[in-house]
Amino acid sequence: MVADWIRLAGGMLDIRVRGAELERFLNLCAQERIALRRPKRTDIDEMQAVMSLRDFYRLSRVRKRTRCRVHIVRRRGLPFVWKKLRRRYALGLGLLLVCAACYLLSTRVWVIETEFDQGVDAYAVMQELEQLGIDIGTKSADIDARAVKLHMMTALDALKYFSINVDGNVITVQAATATEAPDNESKNGVHSVVALKDGIVEKMSVWRGTEQCEIGDAVIRGQVLVDALVEQQGELDETRLVDANAAVWASTRYYTTRKMALEAGKKYKSGESKRRYAVCFGKTRINLFFSSSLTQGNCDRIITTKEIRLNDFLALPISLCCETIQPYETEQVYYDAEQLRAKLEYGTRRSVERQINEGNICSMQADLSTENDAAVLRSVVWCYEQIGERVEDGRTEADLPEETEEDEEAQ
Repeated sequence: MVADWIRLAGGMLDIRVRGAELERFLNLCAQERIALRRPKRTDIDEMQAVMSLRDFYRLSRVRKRTRCRVHIVRRRGLPFVWKKLRRRYALGLGLLLVCAACYLLSTRVWVIETEFDQGVDAYAVMQELEQLGIDIGTKSADIDARAVKLHMMTALDALKYFSINVDGNVITVQAATATEAPDNESKNGVHSVVALKDGIVEKMSVWRGTEQCEIGDAVIRGQVLVDALVEQQGELDETRLVDANAAVWASTRYYTTRKMALEAGKKYKSGESKRRYAVCFGKTRINLFFSSSLTQGNCDRIITTKEIRLNDFLALPISLCCETIQPYETEQVYYDAEQLRAKLEYGTRRSVERQINEGNICSMQADLSTENDAAVLRSVVWCYEQIGERVEDGRTEADLPEETEEDEEAQ
């Protein structure tokens, strides 16, 4: 395909050759290295082919020696287009204006993409950028990414990371919040690990502290699993407080009840969908319709916006907005309890998953019944999750037991 475009830039001709010596004509063209592409014989004394404009000027010697006549059927390529357009000044001026407009539009910012982590005040970040003059329509060359980053990190103390990248007329802004420093023993005292929920311990990984339970023990919420107090274990050791840290995995159980009405309203289409369009230039919207509403009654509105991009980094400040209106009506539908079981079980799993910080669901046992025109699902869900949580202990070195004389004599 690229080769065809290159040939069209030099000009291509579709020709018809007539004469009694077509074979000799082809042989002489091969000797003179005149390329005939896609030759096709249409009659006993006629053939068609495609050749370049440059080879056509070299064809005169071959025609005289073979007594064949060559007719031009079609002209294609840039030289012939330029010959037609060179005297059309209005069209040339319009093309020049379009090129100039595309160049000017490519030097401005028309798209701002943001990638903010959770906790970032997006409104404050965008307002600060607007005060710096970075907004839709800003000249891309005037944006100093390094200076903007330095200003944002200085102006907004909550930011831990900030970057701004300019690609064509698309700006990508990334920001992350500063996280609090981890608690340490000297600043916030010592911690113990307690149980977040009731369960049966199945696995323990203790890095610091004294274990207060074993695998297979049943623990309740708030029970100390790993104590910050470490007893003396040798002659050179001593009783001390440490910042306990551990991961305790246990089998937990949840009891849930979910209800869903057996009677519900179901939507169905009541007519043909209608569409209306609007064109957006930056922040300006031009409606391509006159009526403010397309239908009466209940309807769904679906809005889609399509941007015009020349490539991944060059977007024009023009977008097409399409609103699709689909009218509908509702009718009452009655379900059986078993038909709603799948939805109720799915809702139960989603509800339990939101309560699990780290872990997964192992199994579920559900009992379905009907009460007051509603399907009721009572479930027991077994999970495997991490229930250890570090909490501040509150004890200090002054709370450690003092050594008695008997202990000293025993040592």
